[in-house]
Amino acid sequence: MLSLMEFKNDLQLIIDVINNFIRVDAAIFDTQSQLVSSTESYLHHKGQTVHAPSIKEVLINGNVLVNKPGYMKSCIGCRFREHCPATIEILSSINIGDEPIGVITLTSFSKEGHDKITENTNHYIQVLDIVTELISNVVFQKHRKNEFESLEKTLQGALDFSTDALLAIDSTGIVTHINPSALNLFSFCNFYTKSIFQLFPQKIIDRILNGHSIINKRIKINNFYANVSSTPIRTDGIFNGAVIHISQKKLFSLNKTNTIDAEPDISLTSIKGTSKTIQKLKAKIKKIASSSSTILITGETGTGKGLLAKVIHNISNRSNGPFISVNCASIPESLFESELFGYEDGAFTGAKKGGKPGRFELATGGTLFLDEIGEIPLHMQAKLLGVLQEFSFERVGGITSIPVDVRIIAATNQDIEEMVRKREFRSDLYYRLNVIPIDLPPLKLRKGDIEDLTLEFLKQYNLRLNKNILKLSDDVISLFTSYDWPGNIRELQNIVEYCVNIEETDIITLNSLPERFLKNKIYSENRIKVKVQNTELEAIIAALDKYGWDVNGKTAAAQELGIGVRTLYRKLKNGGVL
Repeated sequence: MLSLMEFKNDLQLIIDVINNFIRVDAAIFDTQSQLVSSTESYLHHKGQTVHAPSIKEVLINGNVLVNKPGYMKSCIGCRFREHCPATIEILSSINIGDEPIGVITLTSFSKEGHDKITENTNHYIQVLDIVTELISNVVFQKHRKNEFESLEKTLQGALDFSTDALLAIDSTGIVTHINPSALNLFSFCNFYTKSIFQLFPQKIIDRILNGHSIINKRIKINNFYANVSSTPIRTDGIFNGAVIHISQKKLFSLNKTNTIDAEPDISLTSIKGTSKTIQKLKAKIKKIASSSSTILITGETGTGKGLLAKVIHNISNRSNGPFISVNCASIPESLFESELFGYEDGAFTGAKKGGKPGRFELATGGTLFLDEIGEIPLHMQAKLLGVLQEFSFERVGGITSIPVDVRIIAATNQDIEEMVRKREFRSDLYYRLNVIPIDLPPLKLRKGDIEDLTLEFLKQYNLRLNKNILKLSDDVISLFTSYDWPGNIRELQNIVEYCVNIEETDIITLNSLPERFLKNKIYSENRIKVKVQNTELEAIIAALDKYGWDVNGKTAAAQELGIGVRTLYRKLKNGGVL
């Protein structure tokens, strides 16, 4: 049960406010009839003690009006029986839920006060109801806060007790608790922004923040490999954070004898293919990786823009810093500024106490990848341009300029130049971003790389799904290289993953392929066939318009097109012209 004595100072403030505004004395008692807070006049007239049965009656009935103090039934046994200093009292039970935690009374000690309350009884009862609800809310919230602070101390004590590295985060990846072992392990990080984006690989961060459990995942931390586990924290099914455990007993220094099971780093070799296009791309990446200039990666959806950005970061002189990825298409317009630049304490309703760093701060010393940059709202384009020009920004609600030390890589599958012409994208921002342009070709223009990519995906999914599929049949390779891949590398990866799941032998055949893919292939071939037929028909009609539609004209047209007259008639008939 809650004790009102814990909140004596807060309740005294409420009593003083009541007295100042409605000029009536007031007092609050707990369920044991102990005086918690009161006006000075009440204390002077009635003292510290109260007739317990009077309080009990209010706790049972909820509300009591005492218009003849000293002469009521509940006054029997009271020391003020028949000579009570009060002229009238309205008492109300203070409840949290269905549980009574105390009683509040509005009291007058004068005839004038008695008459005023008697004439406006309903008004004073309404005031008392409002004050009672206020007290209930204040006490409940304060109690919850005290419980939370106690829980925080307990949690921190539990974390400190462990010799393994432990840390707790909120739903955005901000570290809320960390024990000394973890501080020691991450000594290379000063926890200025207190974010896991500085600590773990992006793939692990994505799994943690998506609410997935992780059990003994081996990752690289600075110059060590460690086994990391993460347990999500949910309330009513909503992800609120996670507790992350790093076993120091399973830390391994980097050397040739214990890196066999390590996750492969994303590097230049992660870009698969031997085509001239890919060779030129790799050569260009080597030249510009450590530059501080901005990069704009363009290409169709699924061509690997995200992977390329990570490769550039990992082989740059910023590789020890964080790689922060922002999908501009997934952020609501109203939250864009606070997501990118963070906010100060009290910047807006619902802002976290202490504020929150934005993605620019989280990326300090590293790379900020702005994916789907074409989706950034116009009003934010101006602010982003200002940051790129001034190398500083202010948090939302802040007045302090924060210096920027990040390398910007942007990516889009849209035609930004066309958007500039339509005034949907600022030209000055485009030129700031497009200092080093990189255009990724669609997979249909990299047919020579399809087999290399397929075998790489086969290797990955064999390992992930515990399979041992050795190869793909020649028919499958031939089909893959003849297909246009509208979904590009992502579609190829999807097909290979499906095949590895389905196939039970050691070879992927045409029977392993999903029906939808085969249907898409047939549709694609039919579409090409129809397109060719239409092109031929247009050429025939153009020739007939030139030479005439009579027999002589058709003969001349057939000669110009290099086909027989019978073939010309057949194509005209198939095209519905004859």
